[in-house]
Amino acid sequence: MAPKDFRCYLVAHSMGGLVCRAFLQNPALDPGNMRAHVDKFFTYATPHNGIDLLGINTPSWLTAFDIDNFNRQERMPEYLNLKKAYAKHSRVDLIPEESFSSRKVFCMVGTNRLDYDTAAGLSRTFVGNGSDGLVRIANATLMGLNANGSIGEPCAKAFTFRSHSGYFGIVNSEEAFQNLTRFLFGDVRVDLWLDIEDIRLPTAVQVEADAGRSVNALYQIEVLASPRGKLWYLSRRTAEEDSVACVPHASWKEVKAQYLSSVFLANRAKVNPKRRSLAYSLTLGIRAPDYEIERRLWVNEHYEGGYLFRDALILEMVPPRNENEMWKVKYSWQGSGMLAAETVLDVKPLDKERVEVVVPFDSHTIEADGTHKPAFPGVKGSLRFVISAWNADLEMDG
Repeated sequence: MAPKDFRCYLVAHSMGGLVCRAFLQNPALDPGNMRAHVDKFFTYATPHNGIDLLGINTPSWLTAFDIDNFNRQERMPEYLNLKKAYAKHSRVDLIPEESFSSRKVFCMVGTNRLDYDTAAGLSRTFVGNGSDGLVRIANATLMGLNANGSIGEPCAKAFTFRSHSGYFGIVNSEEAFQNLTRFLFGDVRVDLWLDIEDIRLPTAVQVEADAGRSVNALYQIEVLASPRGKLWYLSRRTAEEDSVACVPHASWKEVKAQYLSSVFLANRAKVNPKRRSLAYSLTLGIRAPDYEIERRLWVNEHYEGGYLFRDALILEMVPPRNENEMWKVKYSWQGSGMLAAETVLDVKPLDKERVEVVVPFDSHTIEADGTHKPAFPGVKGSLRFVISAWNADLEMDG
């Protein structure tokens, strides 16, 4: 029997992540209740929602090499103990909160399919864009499942331009290693959300929309997050690497909030150990889309690779020393040069553990007199940072 204070971490790649989930979620596979001693769960490139080839989920009758293990209609709900959840939500990328807290899970996602050479490149061909060569990005993350059967909070996630495996695979990447160590032993957690308040169409396109014609577009959201003093990204999502978050114009009002990524920071990795604050840089880009009017491309004023909004900010955080203190958070946009974080943010407590700060942004043009004017096309919204102490109860030797 394990001692009461025994705690362990589960770190798994690919199918190993599903094996660990089965252990955590299915009581029939853990008669000794060892999951009670698991403190955190980290997955590399795991097909949490199965594997799709040519846009079709692997069928349950395809049993050669146990490929049916990635079938989400029949096989995965069985060993993940998610039959009821699948019947309700038609997905298996869910981890029940009553089995294991979604806040203790991290999903590392690969985005480079071109370096995955398995089956002479056939795998990356059949799986297609937006994947690591075997697992689609959309299938590589997890959500919490509440006790009432509703979808809960997203699990932490980050993205790196690496393939599923091999010499240039995700397990060998510096980015994945740094995320792993910070998730297991870091001190501050920041969950990043994008809230869209308004999207402004080009003037000519808006005229067509006002006339009742159907207008559509796909907004691509890029995010790059890098801690102070480091030469790599903790998370990297760009259009060229097929790893962006996407928001359709037709439904942006229904899906205003977008969970983009999580960043974990560690005091032991500070550039200056005497500095109390922890900081990182975040680049946000929202690409100008290919607008369609009545399903026909509108290219009159389109410039490929253009942005509705693109800027980087520095977020600097000072954790409280005790229960009577509050987090201190500052930021600065970097559009006018590399500036230290100077603007003090209002800190809103969410619960006993988490606080929230909001940084607004808006696409604008600068008039001759120096005043700002909303840009058309353009986007207005805010970055919402949910900040909390991490591993406050973890005592390490040495």
